Amino acid sequence: MKFKKIPDEYFSVILDRLMRFEPACCRYERVFNDIISKFAFDIKGIKNKDDFDTADKIKLVEKILEYTFENNSNDSSLSQILKQLEDISFKSNTLSNLYLSSKISYKNMFDKIHNGNNLPNNFKLLDSILKNDNLNDIYKLRKEQGFLFPIEKIILCEGQTEYVLLNTIFKILGYDLDKEGILIIQAGGKNQVAKKYYEMLEYVKLPFFILLDKDGEEIKELIQPKLRNIDKLYLISCGEFEDLIPTRLLLNAVNFIHNTEYSCNLDDFLHSESSVQNLEEIYRKYGFGEFKKAHFAQELKKYIESNCTKDDFKDSEINEIYKALQAI
Repeated sequence: MKFKKIPDEYFSVILDRLMRFEPACCRYERVFNDIISKFAFDIKGIKNKDDFDTADKIKLVEKILEYTFENNSNDSSLSQILKQLEDISFKSNTLSNLYLSSKISYKNMFDKIHNGNNLPNNFKLLDSILKNDNLNDIYKLRKEQGFLFPIEKIILCEGQTEYVLLNTIFKILGYDLDKEGILIIQAGGKNQVAKKYYEMLEYVKLPFFILLDKDGEEIKELIQPKLRNIDKLYLISCGEFEDLIPTRLLLNAVNFIHNTEYSCNLDDFLHSESSVQNLEEIYRKYGFGEFKKAHFAQELKKYIESNCTKDDFKDSEINEIYKALQAI
């Protein structure tokens, strides 16, 4: 059997996949299959990676890493912390435990790619684990530095607007989701929320905060039978997420985004109770092009970060959502 050394630049791909928020059996399986496919050769009698059982895959990957590093002994304290994090977040899984017991030198891999700057959040988690052998210290660092992991709660929302804006607005209210370890997951649309919740219940132990628009009653009825005591489902009473943004703020944001100080006015927001419908009409009226919710959310995020304070949201229902999220 022949091996090829894993190139340094590929360890960023490996570590990113190994540190994602999903059960170890999923993330390790993907990574190990990929390593075997790319870096093991002349395996007699084996046509592809799927012909290996899990124990054989682990042994083979350990050999590839030994060949790459010459020293692949895993750190026991790091392995213990990874196992603790797995037990906190995900339901018990024999396959996950088997993968987590494999000899992988995270430190060797991290040393190959770490340049000290602009690390993604899951790499910052790994960095903190490598420097601390106490899980409480890692939670404390997350609180100080805001690198999101370890995850403690999950917000499950409908789409891109909530995904883009929630943490920005909550930060202004004094609640940084990245520091609190709250992960936002977008389902890809209202009709996908129940499906996503059911799927994640199969393996996630952490509390869910499910955020739905006012018209989500039917989805609520689908979710309710499965809703656990630790979870919370919230319907936005004023409409959809854009309706949570105060009208004056939306007005100023539109004029700021399009560099037209006085073009858009408050009367433009009186045609409908729906902020989205008003924005669609404003974009047509003033020749701003087609109104695209996802793009507008990104621009609105920039405006809020640069120009808004807590007082701008004092009359918004977002404060009730903020309180409900804190309560779980």
